Amino acid sequence: MENTKLQLLPCEQKHLPVLMTWVKTESQCQQWGGPFFRYPFDARSFAEDCSWRELPSFVVQDSGGELLAFGQYYARLDRCHLSRLIVAPAARGRGIGKGLIKQLALRGCCDLKLDQCSLFVLKENLAAQVLYEKLGFQQMEYPEPFDGLELCYYMAAAAKEMLEMEV
Repeated sequence: MENTKLQLLPCEQKHLPVLMTWVKTESQCQQWGGPFFRYPFDARSFAEDCSWRELPSFVVQDSGGELLAFGQYYARLDRCHLSRLIVAPAARGRGIGKGLIKQLALRGCCDLKLDQCSLFVLKENLAAQVLYEKLGFQQMEYPEPFDGLELCYYMAAAAKEMLEMEV
């Protein structure tokens, strides 16, 4: 799928019910939302825990308006930190994750005036690790204590090189 057909748009309340259907198990919830995301969730707890109103939160839609992906960013350790990245289960394997990450990185770095990106990935999420490495992310030591760090890798990439990469 070509990224030119994908649109990165601000997340709205109407997107949350669809997004909720993509997270079907407790392990998927932890993988996507982190160790403090409540499961099972309801509409209220999901909206609260994903912090979609507090953090810059975006969805990817195709030209027909179908919701394909979600992601967020914020400043963390002088990097544009990408978080809660997810692609609709039916849309995986079509390059949407790559498009989501590149578009979020571009928007986030411009918005936050930063030139590097970072993210956390669970050690068991090999598919995501492969994608992030293809985009130039490298594992790094996280410089401060963090609950749940033993379950994941901290990865960072220079935004300019990532945005120029062809995957």
